[in-house]
Amino acid sequence: MKIITRYILREIVEPFFMALLAFTSLLLVNKVFLLTKYFVEKGVNPWYMVEMLFYFSPAVFVLTIPMSFLVGIVTAFGRLAFDNEITAMKTAGVSTRKLIAPVVIISFVLSILMVIFMDLTIPSGNKAYSRLDTEIRRKHPALVLEQDAIMEEMSGEGKKWYFKSTDPESGRMKDIRIWERHTIGANKTPKLITAEEGELKSFAEWTSLKLYNGTIHQADRKDPLKGYVVGSFAEDEVILDISSSLDKERQLASRARNMSIKKTRESVEKLRKDMLSPIVGVEKRKYIKKYLIPAYLVELYKKFSIPFTCLAFGLVGVPVGLIVRRGGRMAGLGVGLSIITIYYVFLTAGERIAKSGAYPPVLGAWTPNILACALGVFLIIRTVREAPIRSSRLINKLFPPKDTSRTDLETRG
Repeated sequence: MKIITRYILREIVEPFFMALLAFTSLLLVNKVFLLTKYFVEKGVNPWYMVEMLFYFSPAVFVLTIPMSFLVGIVTAFGRLAFDNEITAMKTAGVSTRKLIAPVVIISFVLSILMVIFMDLTIPSGNKAYSRLDTEIRRKHPALVLEQDAIMEEMSGEGKKWYFKSTDPESGRMKDIRIWERHTIGANKTPKLITAEEGELKSFAEWTSLKLYNGTIHQADRKDPLKGYVVGSFAEDEVILDISSSLDKERQLASRARNMSIKKTRESVEKLRKDMLSPIVGVEKRKYIKKYLIPAYLVELYKKFSIPFTCLAFGLVGVPVGLIVRRGGRMAGLGVGLSIITIYYVFLTAGERIAKSGAYPPVLGAWTPNILACALGVFLIIRTVREAPIRSSRLINKLFPPKDTSRTDLETRG
C-alpha cells in the first residue's frame, strides 16, 4: 500500500511544480513589467526590483500553491485513469477509498502549513516591501513624479505640483507648476510657482527642486483677499520634505490584510469596544458596526479559508480527475483552471458583499470552500460506490471517449 501511495504522490508532484511555475510566473509577470518600467525609466538600481519581488512573492504563493495542487491532482488521476492504471489497482484489490485517503490527508496537512506560512510571511513581507519602497522613493524622489499629471503626494503638506514633460536630452522637467497653501494663524495663504524648467537634486537629508526662469504668484499673508504679489526669478530652489508623505509603513501595517492573525483579532476586539463606548460618537459607532468590523472579520476568516482551499481542492480534484480521464493531461489543466476561476469569483463576490455589511463575514470568506467541499464529498461518495456520474454534453465534446475499438484490433493482431 505504501508503494501505491508513493507512486500516486510522485504522479502529483510533477504537474504540481509545473503548474506552480506557470501560475507564479503569470502572476509575477505584470509586477515585473511594472517594476521594470518603474526602475529603468527612473534610473534606479535593478537589484532593488529583485528584492521587492522577493518580498511580494509570499502573497503570490498563497494563491498559486492551492491552484497548482488542484491541477496536480486532477492531472495525475486523469492520467492514471486514462492509462487504465486505476482499473489495474482495483483488480489487484486496492479500493478507490484507499487511493483517495492519502490525498485528502495530504490536503489537510498542506492547509495547516499554509495557514502558518500565510500568517508568518505575508505581514512581514508586505511591511518589508513597503519599507523598501519608501526607502527607494526617499533616495530617488523622481519616482514620485509623473509627467502631465497633478501629483498628490505632497498634499498633506499643503502642496500639489505638476510638470508637462521631460526633456529627453537634458532630463529636466518642463512647464512646472507648484501650488502651495501656507497656514498662518487662521489664514491660509495660497501661492503659485511656475517655471519653464526644473531638475531634482538629492541630498542626505532632503531633496530640492531647482527651478529656472519662473514666476511666483503669492497673496499677501496679512490680508490675502486684498494684497497680491508677482515676482520673477532666473533660478530658484524649493526644498521638498517628502519623508512624511512617502512613509506608508504605518498605514500599511494598520490594514487587516497585512496583519497577523493575533493582531487582527486584537483589532476586532478594539473596534467592538469602541462601538460600545459612550465616548465615541453615534455616527462613528454605526460606521464601525456596519463597515469596519465586517471588513476586519472577513480578512480574519480569509487567513484560514484561503489556506484551506488546499483541502477543498483536494476533495474535488480526485473524483474530477477520474471523471475527465478521457482528455488525458490537458483535461487536468483545463478543468483545473475552470474550477479555480469559479472558486475565486465566488470568493471575491462574497468578500465584497460581506464587507458592505449585507452578508455574514464568516460566510463571505468560507462560502467557496463550503461549496467546493460539499461537491467534493458528493463526488467522492459516488466514486467510491462506483455510481455513474453523468458527464455533460460539453465535457463529451471537449474530451471525446477513448476509441477502444482500434486498441482491441491492435491487441488481437
